[in-house]
Parts: sequence; structure tokens; C-alpha cells
Amino acid sequence: MARHSRLKWPTKLKHTAIRDRWFKKFAGLKPGLSLQQAAKKLRQSYTSVYRWAQMFGYDFPDLRRQGRVSDNAWDDVNWSLRDAEIARELDVSRERVRQVRTERKMGPSAHRLRVQKLGRWIKSNQKKLNGVAVSQVIQEFGGNVSLQVARRLLRNEGVEPHDPGSRWRGVDWRLPNRELARLWNASPKYVANIRARLKVGPAQFKLPARATPGSLTFKKALSEEQKKAQKAKKERRSK
Repeated sequence: MARHSRLKWPTKLKHTAIRDRWFKKFAGLKPGLSLQQAAKKLRQSYTSVYRWAQMFGYDFPDLRRQGRVSDNAWDDVNWSLRDAEIARELDVSRERVRQVRTERKMGPSAHRLRVQKLGRWIKSNQKKLNGVAVSQVIQEFGGNVSLQVARRLLRNEGVEPHDPGSRWRGVDWRLPNRELARLWNASPKYVANIRARLKVGPAQFKLPARATPGSLTFKKALSEEQKKAQKAKKERRSK
């Protein structure tokens, strides 16, 4: 692989393990690659590659001066797509797409609009969302956004994070995992994991598979647990 002949360690920049690794990556790149090409070669995000390129003085070509994309090509762009998707189609950097989007006043992508809408929705429903699982938040919102984006927006609005063990602390752990899973609409494996996490010990009603419970104590405990599960379900719906 050709070496970048002009790439030198920046003056007064201290050596660290991570800086040394990134410098070695850039030293192995051919000169004149675009941000997109470099990110693809290094298998890293645009943001990371751009930041380290600035630190080490690896120059990306100015695609505006090169005129690689005609005005007609920009006219045909589907601006509802994300900048990264448009950049891949036109073989330009994501930064260049962002610049043209701003110059042409095309507004945000459909994804960005969804993110903005979710942010406003979270802000207006902050109290109701305290302690709710992120996946449930996305489902109630009804929008196609990632868990990572939703977590960031929830955190920004100060929404209390979901505690997977919160609703399980009042459970009657004498009951077998399969019965608790059925009542609380979860998998037996998940219930087993929660049992281990809360360190509540094994079930006291050890019933063989397919057996019909005959113990009055078991039936009473099962009935009480069913009432708790139904009450919790109604409370979630009323929020």
C-alpha cells in the first residue's frame, strides 16, 4: 500500500496508544482520498475519520472546486434521504451533501424530521415516560427510529431510565418461572435472568412439567399474582 509521503507527526502533539494507532492508519492511506473513500478504507465512521484527519493533517480534496457533481445531478437528488445515503449515491462526502442541502434550503431529511418529532413528543410526555422501556417508547410514538437515538433524546429530556427489575421486585418468587412468565407476558428465560439478578432464590413450588397444581397455597399465590399482573397492565394502558 502506498504511503502518504507528506504525513508527519504534528509538532508538540503527545504520543498516546490511540493516537499512534490512528496515525498508522492514515500513514497507510493513499493521498487525496475523499472523506467517504477514507472512511470506507478504514472501516470507520465519517465523524471519527474526519476528526483524526484534522489532527494529523491528512487533507481531503475540495469537491466543490473539482466539480465532480453537476447541477443537474443535485437537482435530481431525493432530499428526503439522509446525507450519508445521498453521499453514497453521488460518491461525495457527507459534509458536501450537508453544504448543498443548506445552500439550496432543502430542509432536513425525513429521518431528521422523525427525530425532531420524537424529541418534541418526549418533551410533552416526559412524566408518562419515566421508567418506560426504550422499545416501548418507540412503539407508543409510532415512529421508525433507532434505540440509540431514542435513548439519547430521553436522556436529554431528563426522562428516568427504565429499570428492568422494577416491576419484578413485588413478584411472588415462590412461583415457578414458567407461571410467572405466562402471567407477566415474558419468556421463562427472561424471568430466570431476573430471578438471578434479584437473588431471590429458587421457586418453592417445584411442579413437574404438565402437572396440574393441586396445592391450595399454590392456587392462592397464583391467583394473587394474576391480579397484580392485570392491575399493572391496566395502569400501563392508562398512562
